[in-house]
Amino acid sequence: MGINQNVFKLLLLENSYKPITGNFLSIGKHTVSMNNNIICNLLKDYGMPFLNNKDIDTSTRHSSKKNLSDTALLKSFSNAKYSCLDVSNYEGANIIHDMNLPIPNSLKNKFDFIYNGSCMDNIFNPVSFLINTTEMLKPGGRILHHERSTTGAGAYLAFSPEYFFSYYSINKFADVKIYETIKKKSTNRFEGKADLFSYSPYFTRDHNYNHLKSINSTEGLMHLLVLAEKGKSSTSNVSPIQMQYLNKNTVDWRKSYHKFKKTKRPLLTGKKKRRVKLPYLSDHYKYICSEF
Repeated sequence: MGINQNVFKLLLLENSYKPITGNFLSIGKHTVSMNNNIICNLLKDYGMPFLNNKDIDTSTRHSSKKNLSDTALLKSFSNAKYSCLDVSNYEGANIIHDMNLPIPNSLKNKFDFIYNGSCMDNIFNPVSFLINTTEMLKPGGRILHHERSTTGAGAYLAFSPEYFFSYYSINKFADVKIYETIKKKSTNRFEGKADLFSYSPYFTRDHNYNHLKSINSTEGLMHLLVLAEKGKSSTSNVSPIQMQYLNKNTVDWRKSYHKFKKTKRPLLTGKKKRRVKLPYLSDHYKYICSEF
């Protein structure tokens, strides 16, 4: 998919908390959908000068041939060494691998930061993708996913916040933060202002909950922003049990939420508010702001 301003804001926020350095892996080459004015203003918010980099994206299939390349965008705020993994080199990736298959040992514990900009929804085996990216991270390394949360043309899959939270929780990650964005007006699928929500695995049960009404309530294009930090004792291949089937004999991965809430990692915020419906009319979600 690419890197839009929602993703860039979270990258800059995370970089202000813990600088993104070392080895950076991009899963696929990513189209930067922001123009230089937007990039400049966001960098200014974090006290960073805009480097007038002339490295224009001419390789990605969605490129406007006017905006920065993903490598140039990374250089605007980080000195990390950029690598790109893809199933082929058609857009210039330097690591060729099919993420449906296990990664070679040479890629394990190699990267300090991984960015997945909606590649997982195009992978037939998403579990393999999660295991691979976890194994490629160093302990203390971080991964940022920007993934579809509603189905649409051009993708195999869409993901729930629970899918990511349960996996990272049960595999003993040090921290997980999950956000949902909903775009209701946009000139294209890459850009446009969004309503922003945080996610919790806990919710209020309502026996009169109307599933059809909840689905119809979203009325927009939904994406997840998932930021996860690998711990010293993190695993990669433990499968969680879905929340509605948890019992006294299963691991209640929801409990990690209380630990994650206590970390010092800053949260996304925003000033502009309006009256909104919670996604799926569920208090799994907490409204943060609009025009994000």
